[in-house]
Amino acid sequence: MKAILPLLLSITLLGSLGVHAQQFSPTTGMPCANCHPAGYSMVHTPSISDVWSPSGSQVDKWNIQGPRLPDPPSDYSKGLPFGGGQYSFVTLKTSEGVYDDRVFSNVSGFTIGQTYQLHYSVLSASVHYEAGNNSPYGGSGTMEIFTTGPNAVEIASQTTDIDAFSRNKWITRVITFVPTSSVLQFKMTGTTPGLSAGYINFSIDKYPIDCMLQNVQVEIGQNTFTALFPTNTLNLSTVSIIGATPSAAELVWKTGPNSTDPTLTAEEASAIPVGNLDPANLKSYYAFYYAKDFNCYNVSVSDAELKFMYTPTQVPLKPQTNVFLSCPAVTADLTAFEENPVTQVRWFNNNTHSGLPVFDPKAVPPGDYYAFYYEWQTGAYSLKPGQVSNAHVHVESAVPAGIPDLGPLLTINSLIFSQNGSKDFVVKIQNGNAENSNCSVYLKVSKLPGFNITYSTQAGQSNGINTNNDFWTFSENGSYITVTSKTGIAGNGYSYIGFTITRNGDTPDDAKQNLSVTIPIAGGGGETNIGNNQTITGFITTSN
Repeated sequence: MKAILPLLLSITLLGSLGVHAQQFSPTTGMPCANCHPAGYSMVHTPSISDVWSPSGSQVDKWNIQGPRLPDPPSDYSKGLPFGGGQYSFVTLKTSEGVYDDRVFSNVSGFTIGQTYQLHYSVLSASVHYEAGNNSPYGGSGTMEIFTTGPNAVEIASQTTDIDAFSRNKWITRVITFVPTSSVLQFKMTGTTPGLSAGYINFSIDKYPIDCMLQNVQVEIGQNTFTALFPTNTLNLSTVSIIGATPSAAELVWKTGPNSTDPTLTAEEASAIPVGNLDPANLKSYYAFYYAKDFNCYNVSVSDAELKFMYTPTQVPLKPQTNVFLSCPAVTADLTAFEENPVTQVRWFNNNTHSGLPVFDPKAVPPGDYYAFYYEWQTGAYSLKPGQVSNAHVHVESAVPAGIPDLGPLLTINSLIFSQNGSKDFVVKIQNGNAENSNCSVYLKVSKLPGFNITYSTQAGQSNGINTNNDFWTFSENGSYITVTSKTGIAGNGYSYIGFTITRNGDTPDDAKQNLSVTIPIAGGGGETNIGNNQTITGFITTSN
C-alpha cells in the first residue's frame, strides 16, 4: 500500500500570549486520510498525521532514523491523549501540477490597522512506503493570509524553502500582517519538485498570535482594605482601578503574583475572605489584565497587590465611663456612652464576650460592662475569642439601701434681720442609723412672706461650712423649695445644703416668721422613725 506523506512541512502557530483576535482552531485530530482538522476547510485530499505515522497508516512509516518525528511545537497537541490526537498535525500532498492539497480557516475578531505577529513552524519529511520505496521530501510550505469574500485580497504571504539540512526538523517562523478586514482567511499550501507527491503538514496551535497587551502593571486605587470582623468578605469588583481596561482584555485576580498562579472565579472574586486569619499564612490578591481569546496577560509578575486584613477593633466610648446612678434611677443606659459606633454594638458583663450578652443595654443595674462590635448576619464579633475589650463602663449605686434615720438641722449665725438684711443658713441632713437610705430622700424648705430664699446648685461654702449642693436637685412652688438627693445618704452620713435668706424692703419691723425644714414620710429614704423629721427656726425683723 502506498503511503501518502513523502514530505512533511508542518507550520505550527505557536500558542503565544494573545491579542484581541479570536482563538485559532488547532490543526490536530485523530490521524486519518482524506480529512481535515475541525474548524478548517480543505481542497483535494489532505490528511491528519502524527509523529508515529503518516495519515494514520498502519503500514507506511516516516522515512527517518528512529521511531518517530520530533514533537510539533504545539502545546495543544502535546496535551491531547496518546492515540487521541497527541502530537498530530495536518498533512498536504504536493508536487508540480499533480498534487496540490490545501487547508484554510477563516478567523474573525481582528482590529483593522493593528499589526499582528503569527508564530508557526515548518517541517519537511519523507515517507517510507510499504512497497519499500521512499517519497521525495517536500520542497516548501507557504502561509498566505487573505481577506474574505468575492474580492478577497492577499495581505501577507511567507514561504519556507526546505534544504537538505532542514528536513525532518521543525522550523519556527513568524509572519507579520496588518488586517484590512476584521475577518481573515489563513491558507496553507506547499510545493514539491517533480511529479511525485511530496507531503507537508501544517500544525496550528490554539493561541498562535503574539500578545498585544502592553507590559504595564494594573494600578489599584486602594491597595489595603480593613475588615471590622474576621468573617467579612470583599467584592473585588468594587475595587477602584485607575485607567481603562485594555480593549478585548478583562481584569482578573489571582492568589499569587505570578501569571501562572490560580485565577479566582467570578464567584470567588465577589467575596474574598480576609487574608490574615492565619498569621503564619498571610494572603494577598493580585490584579492582571487578561486577553481571553489568546490566553495572554499584561505582565508575568504583578505588582498590583491587594491586602484585605482583619484588624481587631474596639468600640469607642465617651470619656466618662464611671457611672454613679442618680436618684431615683436604679439602672443606667449603656448606649449613652457609645461614641459614634460604626455598626451594631453588644454589651457583656465580661471583657471576652463569653456567655450571653446584656438583654437590655438601655437599662442595666450596677456592674461592669464591656462593649463589642457585632455582625448579626454571621454572629461574629470585632474581637475574636480570647481578645479583650477595653471599652469598659462601670455602673455603681451611690449607696445600697437599708433603714436610715434621717433628721434635719438648721444653723444660722443670727435670727435678727434688719431692713434688706441677708444671711446664710445651712441645713444638715443627718442619717443617725448605720444603714443607708434609698434614693428617695427629699426635704421641703418653707417659703416666708417678706423674705426671699436663694441657693446655688454647686458645691460651695456657707458660714464656714463646706456645702455639697451639687448632691441635690432643687425645685419650687409657691409654698416650698423641694430639695431631692441624687443618691442615698450613707449610714451615719450627712450632707450640708447652703441657702441665703434676704429680708425684703417692704417687710415691716418687729415681725416674726418661722422657717420650717421638713423631711416628709415619703422623702425619708426608707426610714421608719419620723419623730425627728422637722426643724422650725423663728426670725425677727428690726429697724436697725
